[in-house]
Amino acid sequence: MALAGPWTLPEGQGLAIATLLGSQADHRFDAAGALGPMPRFRKSEIQVLAEYGITDRFTLRGRTEARALRFEDRPSADDTGLGFTEIGLRTRLLQRGPLVLSAEGNLRGAQARAVEGPGADGGFRFEAEARGLAGYGFQLRGRDAFAAGELAYRFRASRPDELRLDLTLGVRPVPRTLLLAQVFSTFAVMGEDGVPAGSDHKLQLSAVRDVTPAVSLQLGGFATVAARERLAERGLLLALWRRF
Repeated sequence: MALAGPWTLPEGQGLAIATLLGSQADHRFDAAGALGPMPRFRKSEIQVLAEYGITDRFTLRGRTEARALRFEDRPSADDTGLGFTEIGLRTRLLQRGPLVLSAEGNLRGAQARAVEGPGADGGFRFEAEARGLAGYGFQLRGRDAFAAGELAYRFRASRPDELRLDLTLGVRPVPRTLLLAQVFSTFAVMGEDGVPAGSDHKLQLSAVRDVTPAVSLQLGGFATVAARERLAERGLLLALWRRF
């Protein structure tokens, strides 16, 4: 859930973000969107995102994750290991003053076990993603602010394709602090036999504090606020940002 955004990095500059996340769920949304109790599920995760400006218009990006899953009612399904690793390229299509439009393509892969569970057979599972991004900088009561939106289609060979929508509002109440409000929405395009396979909408609130010009710390929390056939997950995150 680290902020990427539609802006490309200047040539020769980079950004790395390491994020520690912890979450749990003891309720689940059913097919109608109603909440019901379930055995407790816990997840611990480390995500690492790195971006580098190849030119002012093209930014290379990569991301990987390691996670530990714990199921209260199914200890045999507990799993620890790598999740998805992805690599991609973002290109700035248009910039007019505070408005920027970009496009991004990503290729993702993970072991079948990480995607489909401990009983999965076979090797790697691959996914491809096409993403459109837009951002706009403005002043909010005299303070620097921005809004960003990202719409992506994710092609998944072993599961239903997904449509993803990410929305971000950022405000700097003081020069060295950035407040972020983000919504991450996922819609499964089609399930088996043409039945929709669910959706979820996560709200994340966080603050990023610049410790030095090159280092920042992010602290926040997130929760699933609405969904169908998904866990009601809630958790906390701590991230270290390093510019280079």
